[in-house]
Amino acid sequence: MEISKLSKATQYQANILFNSVAQGEVVHRKLNEARFEEQFITESENVKKINLIASEGESVIGFANASYKVDTNIAYITFIVVKKEYRRNGIGRKLLKALETELDQIAVSPLPKYDITFFNPINLEWCVPNTKEHDHPNAPGVDVSGSGYLFLKNCGYRDTVYQNSFYQPLASFEFSSQIKERLESLKEQDITITYYNKEKHYGLDELFTDLGNEQWREIIIGNVNKPDGGYPVLIAEHKGKAVGFTGPLYVQPSGRGYFAGIGVHSEYRKYGLGKALFSSLCMSLKEMGAGYMTLFTGETNPARNIYEGAGFKIVKTWADMERVKR
Repeated sequence: MEISKLSKATQYQANILFNSVAQGEVVHRKLNEARFEEQFITESENVKKINLIASEGESVIGFANASYKVDTNIAYITFIVVKKEYRRNGIGRKLLKALETELDQIAVSPLPKYDITFFNPINLEWCVPNTKEHDHPNAPGVDVSGSGYLFLKNCGYRDTVYQNSFYQPLASFEFSSQIKERLESLKEQDITITYYNKEKHYGLDELFTDLGNEQWREIIIGNVNKPDGGYPVLIAEHKGKAVGFTGPLYVQPSGRGYFAGIGVHSEYRKYGLGKALFSSLCMSLKEMGAGYMTLFTGETNPARNIYEGAGFKIVKTWADMERVKR
């Protein structure tokens, strides 16, 4: 058995090996040749990727990937797979160790640890179990129900955070009686949920300053400033001022209803706006033709109460993991 870097000559076999476990032994979506190359091989100025194979003769019997973000000096383990008939022979451990060694060699400064989190720039799509390929665009860690989880724990990786993936088909989604009452109560206080119109509303920039989320600011304000107005954004508005948001809203080719985030200004959180905004988001996406929604959040994040209140169910639990170097 030999471990070496992936080459054009072995890329097809590695792709086949990945697909042999995808949408079966693991929930990740199968990848065609173009998507495999895009996900695992194509690099950018700020993202470097490492691909290793284990081979016996001319046969690829193992594949492993990691990525490295140059600007933050953070290393990520993405995926390791070994053919079933070759498992329990230490090949997975050797591939993992080789990934770590390669990451150390390309790092611009000494790495303090190796991470497995949703911040990995390689976003592997995965399919919701027991659905007709309803998918989510990013696996936010290691599936705790899969064999890879115990493998990594036995290789010195430790849990840092648990992430829950939530799912909701939208065909039968309706406002609950509680949400209907809340929307009426909000109207009595001059707070309504509507689509953002830059000719009528103001305060988005101030809202994102209050929320302290620059990524949301970039996504939402960049979207609404597009010449065509961008995708719709729902806001909670108080006399014209945006005091909450969710969006941008659109339906992905898979039928998944997309949104980037949801937030409420700190001065307006006593009104129960979060649940009202989220239910309005679900209803709007349903009306736009979305068949389902998926999202994930931390195990202890209070936002899960909003999702569960809207009928969303946990379909997967993931562990963010790390191995701190000693």
